[in-house]
Amino acid sequence: MVRRIRLLLDDSAWFVPFLYGMGGIVLTALTQVFGDFFRDLLPDFIYLDLDSAASVLSSTFTSLMTMMTFSFSTILVVLTTYSSQFSPRTINNFLTNSSAKHTLGLFIMTTVYGISNLFLVRTADEGVVLSSGISVLLVIGSIWAFVKFIQTISVSIQAERLLSALHKEALSVISEQKDAIESDEVHLVLPRSVHSFEGQVVRAPRTGYIRLFLREKQGDQETDFESVVAVGDFVAKGDLLGFWKGDDVPDIELFEIGEVRSSMQDPSFAVEKLSEIALRGISPGINDPNTAIHAIHYIGDILRELCELPDGDFLYSNGKSDWHVKRKTLETILFESLSPMQTYASRDIFVMGSVFEAIRMARLQAHETLDSTFEDMIQYFADVIDWDRLHAKEQNYLRNKMNRAKKMTT
Repeated sequence: MVRRIRLLLDDSAWFVPFLYGMGGIVLTALTQVFGDFFRDLLPDFIYLDLDSAASVLSSTFTSLMTMMTFSFSTILVVLTTYSSQFSPRTINNFLTNSSAKHTLGLFIMTTVYGISNLFLVRTADEGVVLSSGISVLLVIGSIWAFVKFIQTISVSIQAERLLSALHKEALSVISEQKDAIESDEVHLVLPRSVHSFEGQVVRAPRTGYIRLFLREKQGDQETDFESVVAVGDFVAKGDLLGFWKGDDVPDIELFEIGEVRSSMQDPSFAVEKLSEIALRGISPGINDPNTAIHAIHYIGDILRELCELPDGDFLYSNGKSDWHVKRKTLETILFESLSPMQTYASRDIFVMGSVFEAIRMARLQAHETLDSTFEDMIQYFADVIDWDRLHAKEQNYLRNKMNRAKKMTT
């Protein structure tokens, strides 16, 4: 449940602004109820007569609407930029940006507070009200947030910042997985095949991506479970998810399935976003190989962290039952993230050189069992590159990069 709530909050662009809106309603109620109570404690200039208060509230509301209009127009421009220049999948990275959410939330809070107090100002029993003074303070805060929002926008549309954010996102997930393994919350076991006669079938209740494996539901369950899908896989309604290996089958859902993938338990999704940005950068329509090279370098560093662990599946155990969950293999992640580069860049020696550089970085601290996977990937690129169409200097450059990517003996 905790992970599902965390996933909802991380992927939600509306929750924080909603809280701010509720805060505006609460602040309105507090102002109306306790405004007279603070009359002797606060300076007189904060309290205005009804006509002046209505004028101030109306003016602040109008100015705030102007800022909101500009902000939402800017957001639309940024979303278009993200979709066209980077990847449609990266749009959520901007929508869930904490600075953007808090800025919009403060706008909504000030708007709710201003319009509600403007409606209630005529009902004041006294000849003066406190709401206009608080409204002015909120508008000043909104102006500061607006400036901060513009700064956030200017940073967000920079390719380097987006690539760095995706890089940190993946490293954070990998770090959590490593910590769980070190603390014995989960174990890595050799992958094994699952056959239909091994237990009672569990099928997908809906179509979508597997976003989470709900490990916390294991509790004191005594029935073993074995999955045939990994977090991040796409399944159709009725697809096979796994098997309960016993007669006492719990009535629980072990997988969170949704329309949009999440990187919370799937670092390969962040790698895939970087791969899409790189692929778009080398496409004829964009033609930005430097951004592609930068993204590929980040992919290599993520793989470096990921490859410290050997291939294997996750095993959760409570002493009474074992839940075996599939994990994407390095071969799959490598091929899906790097092989698309040769579609447009097979003759771009610098992009292909960065691919070999990414493989070299991934092997820096890689588990020894992954050597054959890396060698096969290097050989794949050596086969698909059209060496005959390259100049001798270009061939030497690429072969040098390729040799550096191969396992070095010490």
